[in-house]
Amino acid sequence: MAVAGLLVGASAPLAAQGSLGSLGFGYPVGGLSTRAAGTAGAFGEFDALSPLNPGALGGLPRLVLSAQTEPEYRKLSLNGVNESTTIQRVPLIAVLFPFRGGLALGLSASSFLDRSYSMITTGSAMIEGVSVPTNDRLDIRGAIGDMRAAVGWQINSRFKIGVGGHLITGENVAVRERTFADTLTFGSVVDSSRVNYFGTALSVGGEVRLVKGLSAIGSYRTGNSLKSRIRDSVRTTAEVPDRIGAALRYDGITGATFALGIEQVKWSSMASLGSNLTTAQDANNVRAGVEVQGPQFRGAPIFLRAGYARNELPFSVSAERVKETRYSTGFALPIARDAATIDFSLQRANRALANSGAKESAWLLGFGVQIRP
Repeated sequence: MAVAGLLVGASAPLAAQGSLGSLGFGYPVGGLSTRAAGTAGAFGEFDALSPLNPGALGGLPRLVLSAQTEPEYRKLSLNGVNESTTIQRVPLIAVLFPFRGGLALGLSASSFLDRSYSMITTGSAMIEGVSVPTNDRLDIRGAIGDMRAAVGWQINSRFKIGVGGHLITGENVAVRERTFADTLTFGSVVDSSRVNYFGTALSVGGEVRLVKGLSAIGSYRTGNSLKSRIRDSVRTTAEVPDRIGAALRYDGITGATFALGIEQVKWSSMASLGSNLTTAQDANNVRAGVEVQGPQFRGAPIFLRAGYARNELPFSVSAERVKETRYSTGFALPIARDAATIDFSLQRANRALANSGAKESAWLLGFGVQIRP
């Protein structure tokens, strides 16, 4: 990647990175459903599919099966040079089970952090006193996932509560290949490493209807230890980041729902898990979104969505941080009345690292299927 080479020349700590979205332990995907993604995350707190607030599960009327994909198309720019990459993700798979008395059980597997990129740099190596031109390719493929089991309860028409347990686990695989310009004399060299992660967390949440048409919802996740392992040996120990989120929802206008959400994630708890080349900082995010009922399709309404968010990414290579502005849109298309729905989302993200000149833009295309037998 040409841009990666410029990053190497611009700042030594950036030498191990090929994307602003993949700095440190990676991009915080958040595991949002396609519905929540269509509102830039504003609907995440009260969306039962998104594994943020277990209280949102309360009062679930029927069984729900859901799966989605969300490829991301990135372009990194620095000093007039551009480089594009494509990342494939399956950010969320979920099964929700309703029970009597307003109880519901939710099982989900979602992306917590995604770190995938490739980088090519050029240099030289001294072999028997002779400088030999080299090409180094670094491929990083890894992610940390969040597997959650949660129970929600709708106490009455005004109150919901819930609790969830999280298993945070995954791995990062790095493969580095060095090739020489003189391929007849020198063969290539390949080296690889694998790091595994394991941690746990507990989340609680609830929702209260304040007045007709207006609800408040909030959740809190407290993290336990998060360990990295190489083979069977513990390499470093940190904590799963605590998270607190809150949102207001207004549905007093027929056919429309509005939401405003905020969250803070204590990503600095992961600082001791990595090296001193990466800075982990807490993130404060603000999101706003709307969903409106559109025209009928096969006897059921199409829902149209839009949203805006200002996010702070957790990892950087200096005291400066990467900030992200995100615009989103989407819609839900019924394919069997209320028994099945296809969700689409399109997000435009712009990221920048202050005082570096590096900027990154990305398109995130979401496609999800919900089945309610």
